[in-house]
Amino acid sequence: MQRIKTRTLVFCAMLVAISVVLDGWFSIKLSLFGAYSLKITFGMLPKMLAGIWFGPIWGAAVGAMADVTQVTLFPAGGYIPWFSVSSALFGVIPWLFFMKTSEFKPLRTFFAVAITFLVTSVCINTFLLVVFYGSPWEIIYARAITQAIMIPVHTVLLLIIDRSMRLVKLRPR
Repeated sequence: MQRIKTRTLVFCAMLVAISVVLDGWFSIKLSLFGAYSLKITFGMLPKMLAGIWFGPIWGAAVGAMADVTQVTLFPAGGYIPWFSVSSALFGVIPWLFFMKTSEFKPLRTFFAVAITFLVTSVCINTFLLVVFYGSPWEIIYARAITQAIMIPVHTVLLLIIDRSMRLVKLRPR
């Protein structure tokens, strides 16, 4: 029993680190209408994988810890805890699609990614940007277009990562 907990903890810590690196160094930040409002990144993949592989609690923990660590190491303004809640949802929502079986099927993966991105990136994060940063509501159009492009990309990447992890026998579940 202890070995499983240690392995899960190590896997999740690595997913936090990968997410922070992808969000901090390998992301494109754009300002629309004079305010920071759009970020193109692949830092959501590790958060989603944590939720799918280890469950909603671990997924939420990875999402929140990745956000807090990323804000600490790469500050782009003040810390707003609501963005950590949104980040935690990246680990919880995909789990809802994989809670009965962890088998990655293309359609299931697509819907998991689409619903997650629509709820968190398009709705919640847009609302938070408008409220806390004073961005205009019109940024929702740019954010929706960006997510419409990123949803299939993230779907394909999740399928590739899962397949690769199965081939090398490192998939945790």
